[in-house]
Amino acid sequence: MIKPKRLEQGDTIAIISPSSPTKDPLDVPKGKAYLEALGYRVILGKHVDEWRGHYVAASEDARAEDLNEMFARKDVNMILCARGGSGSLQFIRKIDFDAIKANPKIFCGYSDITSLHLAINRFTGLVTIHGEVLTAIHAGMSAYTQDHLFRCLSGEDAPREIRKADPNQYLLTIAPGAAEGEVLGGNLTLIAASCGSFYQPDFSDKILFLEDVGEEPYCIDRYLAQMRNCGMLDRLKGVVIGECIHCEDHSGYYPFVTDVFRRYFEDRGVPCLYGLPLGHTRDQAALPLGVRVRLDADAQTLTVLESGVR
Repeated sequence: MIKPKRLEQGDTIAIISPSSPTKDPLDVPKGKAYLEALGYRVILGKHVDEWRGHYVAASEDARAEDLNEMFARKDVNMILCARGGSGSLQFIRKIDFDAIKANPKIFCGYSDITSLHLAINRFTGLVTIHGEVLTAIHAGMSAYTQDHLFRCLSGEDAPREIRKADPNQYLLTIAPGAAEGEVLGGNLTLIAASCGSFYQPDFSDKILFLEDVGEEPYCIDRYLAQMRNCGMLDRLKGVVIGECIHCEDHSGYYPFVTDVFRRYFEDRGVPCLYGLPLGHTRDQAALPLGVRVRLDADAQTLTVLESGVR
């Protein structure tokens, strides 16, 4: 495991768009100004939002160039993704993993960025941060999100307990018990898309983290079946699932999304908790991927036991 250096006032944050471009042409300049007002130096990748109006921000080569350049640069302390969207899977084969391993730094994003998190973890051992993207940061984070994100980036987060952000938020213990282990995962759609590829992650002896948005229960079922068929669900220590927003059935034929998760995890013999504020939620707790955590499905908490930065 390799940990990046913690983020401090005056450090340099690089903004790249490895997936889709931002929706508003003012998102990047507003985000840049917001971070600068917090005391950071901000630089932009050459190809941020190059293909305005397209579903990806730039060509595969251009997006890979920005990622590789920012990891190689000695003056960059953190790489922050402008947004998720679609397209990160396209250029994984163009990533310079040797350069990343030689120049560890904070890498932060979520959603479609899951493909990059998992590939970087597998081929370099670098701890990365599953957390907010630039567009969400400048738009106004909740106090919960801001607290968890900056504690994570500064290293003031161990131990850090992640529990529901709102007293009225519903959490579901799918399988009881508690377990400790390294946490790894991210967006379910992207994890399933890696099945059978050179970049398929190994979740053996891990706490598997899953989240998604806008996927109907039958799609969630398909992704989990594919993961099971690939052996991804074997030898897990536990499963923590974020609140899956807008994952309702619209046909009337399929069960609730929580029923789908029950089908795959209720009898697996490991603790499983659904509904924590991780992923596509207004209140999002930043989660360092690759560090040890304790999942307590009975107490309905996930505790980060070690910092993701040094």
